Amino acid sequence: MIARPDPKLQPQDSIAIVVSLDAAHSMIALPVEVPEAHIRGWESVTGPDDTPGRSGVYEEWGYAERAWYLEKRQGFIGVLRALFLPTEGVVEVGIHQSIWAERAQKPPVEAFKLEISTAGYRRLRSYLRATIASEEPVGIVGNSRFCVARSPYHLFHHCHHYTAKGLREAGLPISMTGALTRNGFARQLRRIMLLS
Repeated sequence: MIARPDPKLQPQDSIAIVVSLDAAHSMIALPVEVPEAHIRGWESVTGPDDTPGRSGVYEEWGYAERAWYLEKRQGFIGVLRALFLPTEGVVEVGIHQSIWAERAQKPPVEAFKLEISTAGYRRLRSYLRATIASEEPVGIVGNSRFCVARSPYHLFHHCHHYTAKGLREAGLPISMTGALTRNGFARQLRRIMLLS
């Protein structure tokens, strides 16, 4: 039998975030309220305002290997490089009308809506901002800006680890070793959803 949290102990000031997983990538979506002008030039969205809106616009954060995502150096050699050599990582920050799970092209695709406290939300945003080494983008693709990450990309620090660390900062019970693979990470997220 699964123990469920006492509803009286659930935070009354909870904020919904969404984690999207496709076959090879994960993203964290935060709800934001931005005027239409900021969707085109949304620099201020990642500023000091930590209050999420309810506009149906999402600020999504992800982590990737620069050579794979921006330079398109993929294929078998790209997989070996990305996993077994510490290479330059990039942090993706995008403003979208839909979450990654609705736009992803690599099934299986899942979305996990998770409730976190306001304090957890602030810790999550602080963590996400701290992962960027420089605000100057090294690439812009559609509505996403890619900035150099503070940490290199490799087998033990990839997009699922990035997302899992953010969820831990938000106060969710996530194991970093369980986030080594997509399936392990998805199992943990399903468990958290059952408990909430």
